[in-house]
Amino acid sequence: MMQDYRYFPWSALFLGAALPVMGQGTWQRTYGGYSLDEGKAVIVTSDGDFVVAGNTGSFGAGGADIYVLKLDGNGEKIWSRTYGTPQMDHGTDVMETVDGGLVVAGFTNGLGNGGYDGYLLKLDGDGNLLWERTYGGADWEFLHAVCPAQGGGMVVAGLKYGDGAGGGRAWLLKVDDMGEVVWERTYGDSMETTANAVVATSDGGYIMAGAATVGGNQDAWLVKLNGDGDLGWDERVGGDSAEVATSVVELANGGFVAVGTTKSHGPHVEALEFKLDAVGELQWLQHWAQVSGEESMDVVELGDGRLLSVGYAAGIGSGGKDMYILFVDPSGNFLSGITNGGDNGDRDEVGNSVAVVPEGGYIIAGYTESFGFGTRDVYVVRTDSLGLTSSTSVESVFDPLAVPEVDAPADRHLFPTVVRPGEEVHVEWSQAQIRTLQLVDARGITSWRLTLGVGEEKFTLPELAAGVYIVLLDLEDGTRRTGKIVVHD
Repeated sequence: MMQDYRYFPWSALFLGAALPVMGQGTWQRTYGGYSLDEGKAVIVTSDGDFVVAGNTGSFGAGGADIYVLKLDGNGEKIWSRTYGTPQMDHGTDVMETVDGGLVVAGFTNGLGNGGYDGYLLKLDGDGNLLWERTYGGADWEFLHAVCPAQGGGMVVAGLKYGDGAGGGRAWLLKVDDMGEVVWERTYGDSMETTANAVVATSDGGYIMAGAATVGGNQDAWLVKLNGDGDLGWDERVGGDSAEVATSVVELANGGFVAVGTTKSHGPHVEALEFKLDAVGELQWLQHWAQVSGEESMDVVELGDGRLLSVGYAAGIGSGGKDMYILFVDPSGNFLSGITNGGDNGDRDEVGNSVAVVPEGGYIIAGYTESFGFGTRDVYVVRTDSLGLTSSTSVESVFDPLAVPEVDAPADRHLFPTVVRPGEEVHVEWSQAQIRTLQLVDARGITSWRLTLGVGEEKFTLPELAAGVYIVLLDLEDGTRRTGKIVVHD
């Protein structure tokens, strides 16, 4: 449910109805298969569609693979692809290139020079792989962010080990349009540092956000660079515990705002937001928390100077962590906050990335553990300009990419498996009580959902079209099992 959780205790009822804005379609959807799938980044492409990049354990070559989806304005899937090796491959960020293609950043331990290596993939507009490159040495390297480079190509930022600092160091590379390295830098001197975000700035340089640790004390860290990656200034922001910056934006009127997390202001992790001016002087700092914690993952500036960030808030909303949308004014003062856990999603929903939709509203990508087909599914929400959706319902879309056949364990019984509407189907599971049951058709759309009472081991098949249906069983222990039935006339 979407609700304003700051000012009005009754607003869950008011905002649950949502106020649609003319000309804007809003929706909530999940995408994925039977395992762990997550959206890490979302962008609006030049043709007005959306691209989501992240990870999947449901499809691909094995282990974990990079998962990229292109969606139209209504959330309908245009295409989806997986990329990677039989080992572990993760996608962390995506950008559009001037030729209408895409570059995906991440890391892999299935290619490269040993351990984990930074991983870049260039795709055409239809998702076809044009080239892939790895970056790094014998130690571990990770790429966390990518942005267009000044003068062409791209800049990628992340974390590099084995560079003499006694820990990891923030890592920045400029590569050309074919992925060849133009220059490479690490930052932090004797500090342990990491880069989580990088943005090209209006003066021809870059701003990088992450964390720096000195003497066991970790602070959020912003680094200003020129166009060749040379250090202009760096600023640590924090308290007596741990802080990290996860995203940064250059403001239209100058300066920078970063978001992240802090543990210096209370018993729980809190969302952190702060502004530095053009020379790195701190202008303001804010931190927010709910009863069980809150974190910010991404931030954008709106046309009127307001700032919008996304992440999660725990202990409020529908239960567990709920995706949240936070608005503040240019001075960092709280304006409104909205949680989004779908229609009573009682497990975790997190927003990892947000983009402004030119015709109005916002597109947010992350993950959900309350809806979909696996333990975790990609969760994409399109809101109106207030951050609301016109409905709290979540449509789960099963991606028809190749999925390994699920073997029925010996302790599960689903019978009969060929059945007519109105007939009874028995379902038994000896290890844990079944909580909910869903029937999913060949399109990947949930056709029916049922909550079983304690001790219930059968259900009456509703009126459904003939065809093959996947049976999804959510158990009380938090696991999910699958079966298959054939409905005939």
